[in-house]
Amino acid sequence: MSHQETIRDIPASDVDRVMAQFVSIGATPQKIDQGGGLFTVVATFEGSAQLAPFATESAAEVLAVVPSLPDVPLPKIDPSTDFSKISGEYRAYFDACTVLPARRDAVEARLRRLLDNAPRYRALGDTLGIPWFFIGIIHSLEASSNFTTHLHNGDPLTARTVQVPAGRPGSGSPPFTWEASARDALAMKGYLNQTDWSTARMLHRWEGYNGFGYRARSLPSAYLWSFSPLYRKGRFVADHKFDPESVSQQCGAAVLLKALLART
Repeated sequence: MSHQETIRDIPASDVDRVMAQFVSIGATPQKIDQGGGLFTVVATFEGSAQLAPFATESAAEVLAVVPSLPDVPLPKIDPSTDFSKISGEYRAYFDACTVLPARRDAVEARLRRLLDNAPRYRALGDTLGIPWFFIGIIHSLEASSNFTTHLHNGDPLTARTVQVPAGRPGSGSPPFTWEASARDALAMKGYLNQTDWSTARMLHRWEGYNGFGYRARSLPSAYLWSFSPLYRKGRFVADHKFDPESVSQQCGAAVLLKALLART
């Protein structure tokens, strides 16, 4: 099922922004030249019309609620993975990060699940020297907070992982407990007993957990920034397969962290 939103009388100076923001929330927009320097944008959404982010045909109203990027230019995404070089970039992006209005309910649902599961994450994190929410946010992204799957990649605990990284945990016999598998995933990444858990360092580790493929393309990582205006489109639809037009439908780690900090 799909539905459409039609926005008329958009000035030429604003039409690209409206198009980009519709793409960022999962729509397929079409631009129609009305003449006289005005445009109509028809955006097609997959799903129920009840999920429509805008209930208006007024360009002025739409532009009032569609978030724009910060007035202060953000640094270009550096393809380097050296934390010492890009820590400032992470801080600037995190400071500018907001939740897209159309995604607020989805972020809130993720946040509630994260908080509900906090005791279990905390019990593991306390033994490993890792903040509970760092583990919980990985679990949200990799396994939709499902405790019957591996923290590595969401594969079922009834066997070793099949997707990348395959064959984990390397020791023990399935079925694995969630805690044993999670410990293996975090140890494999070198996260145990680290001392720097600043926001910038956590963002670097989350991005590394998913892979630096976006950074190699000088793009904001969907794994971090999806559901914010900082991310628009482009994602890895399979291991090592990047689709520049695909839009992530999953809340990014940085967005979820910012929502958590706003709650606490």
